[in-house]
Amino acid sequence: MNQSRFTVASTKLVCGMALVCMLAVSPIASADPPTGKAASAEFGGANTGGGLGNEITKFSGTLKGAQRGVLVVTKEDGSEATVAPPDNLASFQFIAKAKPAYLQRGMLVRFYGTFGPGGVPVAPINKVTLFQPVDQRAIVGHAKDQFKPGVYSEGKDKGRNGNAMMGKFMIVGQLANLTPNGIMAVHTGKVPVQVQVNTETEFEIRYNNLNLAKEGDKVNVSGFYNPPNENQVKADKVTITTDRIFGEPQPDDQSTRRKRGKRETSKDSDSPEEKKGDKADDQEDNKEAKDGDEAE
Repeated sequence: MNQSRFTVASTKLVCGMALVCMLAVSPIASADPPTGKAASAEFGGANTGGGLGNEITKFSGTLKGAQRGVLVVTKEDGSEATVAPPDNLASFQFIAKAKPAYLQRGMLVRFYGTFGPGGVPVAPINKVTLFQPVDQRAIVGHAKDQFKPGVYSEGKDKGRNGNAMMGKFMIVGQLANLTPNGIMAVHTGKVPVQVQVNTETEFEIRYNNLNLAKEGDKVNVSGFYNPPNENQVKADKVTITTDRIFGEPQPDDQSTRRKRGKRETSKDSDSPEEKKGDKADDQEDNKEAKDGDEAE
């Protein structure tokens, strides 16, 4: 892990939580999916009680786009379904893998760890989840704790934001630093936390929006519909996944670097005779191109 990969930047709180992250803006959408009555108005009626249909459906497909507050999904059979997102925003997720190079100071992270006396972690962290701020009103029940910075006991005091760091805890906070030797510091509010990560630690993006989604990403939907409109669905759960690994060089980037390196190597290594020959070849190519244009 290279500390120089981090962007040292000041961040501002968004709804009480700070987040600065360079997002790949997709052509799909760049906002949280709508929830509630507005999102499900055309997917149920007065007989369904809040927009839920009376038939259960579950299917997979690929993301085609988003319009008028709903997702457009191409199902495996080739048909298109319009899907109103679930009312509980925690049930709408975009999931992808990430590399440490993707992390930036100020990102929001969540992980579980076991701590001994003095708040010292007893083992490296297995998994770190990256998330973004959400509207707390769209989150139901204890799931809200997953989006609020704090230290949450997973033992008998589960759900309490405590200060006694001993036992198993869910840590939610803002990434402060990640050193080259794998010490990750997190701001959780009142309790500063430092843990160890290593090459076995998994970094996962789990966003409750479409900020990183692209057309063609895989979609799994479970929800309800009113017959005979089986392709007008009010979702109970939507999961979008992708093979893209964030923080890993993309094939296009690697190809560009290889071409650039090849050109630079060729330029440095060519002898005067080779360079002279290359120049003559270029002049000949230009002459042929010019003759072709005049012929046309």
